[in-house]
Amino acid sequence: MAEIITQIPGFEKGSVHYVSATDEVDALFLAAQIVSDLLNKWNSNVAFFSCTGRCEGLINLVNNESGVARLHTVSQRNKSLLVLLRKAGGIAHRRAVHQFIIEGLPSLDAVGKRWLEQFAKSNNASVTVIEVKEEIAAL
Repeated sequence: MAEIITQIPGFEKGSVHYVSATDEVDALFLAAQIVSDLLNKWNSNVAFFSCTGRCEGLINLVNNESGVARLHTVSQRNKSLLVLLRKAGGIAHRRAVHQFIIEGLPSLDAVGKRWLEQFAKSNNASVTVIEVKEEIAAL
């Protein structure tokens, strides 16, 4: 008998994960890899929010081979976290999405991180924020 998996390893429900990328291109490829894994391996609906307008690029990189999982993309022009969370809440309720990937979000303060944690717990969702950490090499 097949076992129903309710917790995806690395994407526990009710949690927020932060992933670092070296630049914007690396962030897009990393997001595409995460989204492809969630769609194809775990058959999980995914919502991808891009605060940099790169949804088309992600769609071109992701190959959805799942017959049941769907990818929902949102190009977020307004970089306000509250607006993003309101849209994410609507998608969570209407589309049965519990995996959220956010790319290009400006740096969050402690209050913003707390809002993300509250959103994840209240919607029983996993949120992954892909941050660009451009490090200047010192010689």
